[in-house]
Amino acid sequence: VEDDMHFITLRQLERLNPCIDVLRLRSYDHALYLVELVIDQATYLVQDNQGAALTFRSPLAAKKPFKGLNIQRAELVQESAYDEMIGQPLRAQSNALKVNIALPDNDLS
Repeated sequence: VEDDMHFITLRQLERLNPCIDVLRLRSYDHALYLVELVIDQATYLVQDNQGAALTFRSPLAAKKPFKGLNIQRAELVQESAYDEMIGQPLRAQSNALKVNIALPDNDLS
């Protein structure tokens, strides 16, 4: 988690009803997803009421709690572990794969 990361719960989101610039699903091992939100140029990690990061097992499950919220864009981010696997140092610039995905309200699956 980045040093400048903020934290927010679903309850806080429902109460505040902010305009969410980006809903970002971070994929780890293709079976674990964390949700980050970009609101007013600040990045928030979504947590449960006990302060633990909310985790999901699929992109659909990760988007479901955010239906009905004011979200402008959604993206999936998959970090590559290739450099680490072959013993290379971490890159200064991320080699993450970023793809736009359907908004929660538009996902018909």
